[in-house]
Amino acid sequence: MGEQQVFEFRGVDKLYYARILQDDAAGFICDTPKRLSPVAEIAKSTDSSNEAHYYDNKPLIVVASESADTIVITMAPPELSVLADIIGKGFDNTTGMMIDGPRANDYFAIMYRTKGTDGAYRYVSRLKGTFNIPEEDNTTENDGTDTTNTQITFTGIMTEHEFAKGVYKNGSWQAGSAKGVVVDERYGLVDFDDWFNAIQTPDSVQPSTAKHVTSVALDQSTLSLTAGGATATLVATITPADADNLNINWSTSNANVAIVDGVGTVTPIAEGEAVITVTTVDGGKTDTCTVTVAAGA
Repeated sequence: MGEQQVFEFRGVDKLYYARILQDDAAGFICDTPKRLSPVAEIAKSTDSSNEAHYYDNKPLIVVASESADTIVITMAPPELSVLADIIGKGFDNTTGMMIDGPRANDYFAIMYRTKGTDGAYRYVSRLKGTFNIPEEDNTTENDGTDTTNTQITFTGIMTEHEFAKGVYKNGSWQAGSAKGVVVDERYGLVDFDDWFNAIQTPDSVQPSTAKHVTSVALDQSTLSLTAGGATATLVATITPADADNLNINWSTSNANVAIVDGVGTVTPIAEGEAVITVTTVDGGKTDTCTVTVAAGA
């Protein structure tokens, strides 16, 4: 898969939910995913422990345990119809009224994606859980900028259904339950165009048959030119070389200093500095070259 560049998480979006319609030995089926609400933060925690058991005064067995997932979602206050749906309350479409009556305890799946500082995403599907009834804190308006949002907890558990890709053991997959899947687009192995159209499971995520661009690199990171002098042509190398879409676009940060045409030829205009950027049409991968233009004679 190649060496992955270092990145940190900086962003989360596209939070979807879907009611689980079937979860048993015969199958796992969810309703069509719906957008929940603009999300500010998603924090997941899972308690786990390993404990040694002793026999003949020796630690001979290690017992491992794992708790349910606790996923705390901070988001803009959702529409009343959506809030009623996820916490099991009634909603009257004729009046736009949520009725805080007896609760229906349904199970849901959620999906979202997290963004890295490199601009790439990890796509997440949590397969089964319930939403808690969120606490609500409303304060009087003042001359400050303080506001309140909605924080709701999704408790994720294992499915009853056993997926074909449940447990990886001794070099092969065995059937097993699952709490979720995480797929990283940095590997370039999965097509995410239809990811949010259905809840993704271990068995529904398949390798893409398309060959997507994973990176682009220029042959030079710096150029020194003279205003009114000779041009220079940058060469962009796309990986993989047999990607389905090899189209690229060129741009300059300062057209008063240097311009670039559709084949990467840089023309110096006036003294100064400009950054030439190449961007792949597939995936938006980029690389740059800093052009320094000296004054002409």
